[in-house]
Order: sequence, then structure tokens, then C-alpha cells
Amino acid sequence: MTRPSHRILCVDTSPRRLNDLTDTLQKAGFDVWTARGASDAVCLATALNFDVMVLDHDSSLARPEIWHCLSDSKPQLPILVHSGSHKGTELCRHLRLVASAEPPQNPEVVLALLLLLLGDGTGSNPKSQEWAAA
Repeated sequence: MTRPSHRILCVDTSPRRLNDLTDTLQKAGFDVWTARGASDAVCLATALNFDVMVLDHDSSLARPEIWHCLSDSKPQLPILVHSGSHKGTELCRHLRLVASAEPPQNPEVVLALLLLLLGDGTGSNPKSQEWAAA
């Protein structure tokens, strides 16, 4: 019996980077949904259950009132924010920093961070709960 895959919502200002990230995550077995902006992402995230949202830093800065609405409506949704450049990647919950790293940005780095966040594959990673409490 196969385990259901985690549902990931990806948002990115770069169509090429969004495509690369989507391909990498789908090859790893994730159920990947995409949104082109804050409004679409919030509509999808409030209508469907996602295990994690992944977005680039530029998207996280666009339309802050919409992201705050999402944070209020889905406070349990972890949000992984990547820089989209070589600056680094941040793991966020409720749009606040809980962990960071300085690797070059590429889809494999995002995949590795997602695997760490999701832990044992059940979606209940005690380590992610510790990060959220920090």
C-alpha cells in the first residue's frame, strides 16, 4: 500500500523557477499545486488542505495584507520562503522566521528542507513543532 503524497503549494514570481521547483518536487513524489501570485495562492490554500506552502521571497513581500489573511485563516500551515537567489532559504510558520540556512538556492535545497520539515512522512514532525515554538 502506498502512502499518500504530501500536498505542496508553490508560489514563485519566476515562471522558470516555478517550473524547475515543480518538476523536482513531483519527481520526489509530492502532489504539487502552483499559484502565480498571492491572491491565487490564498484562494487555493483556504479552499484545499496543503501540508506546506513554498514561495519565493519576492512573492512573500507582495500584497502583505493577503499573506496576513492566510496566516490568520491557516495558522497551522508551514510556509517555506526561499530567496530565489544565492542569498539563502528561510523556513517560516505564520510568516515569521523560525530557521534559516545559507545554501545556494536551487530546487534540491527546497526539496531537502521540505523533507526535513515533513519528517517521517506522516506530516507530524516533532522537530517542526519545536521550531515553531522557538
